[in-house]
Amino acid sequence: MSIYGYINCHDCRQKLYLGKALHENCRPWAYHSGPAENPPNWEQPDLNRVLWKFLADHTLHQIDVRLEHDMTEDTWAYASIGSDGDGDITLEHFFRDWPGVSLDGDTGT
Repeated sequence: MSIYGYINCHDCRQKLYLGKALHENCRPWAYHSGPAENPPNWEQPDLNRVLWKFLADHTLHQIDVRLEHDMTEDTWAYASIGSDGDGDITLEHFFRDWPGVSLDGDTGT
């Protein structure tokens, strides 16, 4: 059975899908997004950009990482970053005007 993880900001009511939990006895040791042939999450530049920006945006906020069975009705309703559903935040919008690191290594500063 697959188990999936999310990082949540309770102050902003936003969540980020981390992927399938690679785990032993329900204790994750990593997460993997996409098909099995995709590289590990830490080797996916766009995914890394999203995670690092999420952490910077939510510094000093109440954030946590939860497996899907620990998500509540309230956390499921949070805006999902990287999705295009009603109330979600597309990646285009998420990165708009962000001076962070681009894929070519430019820091934007």
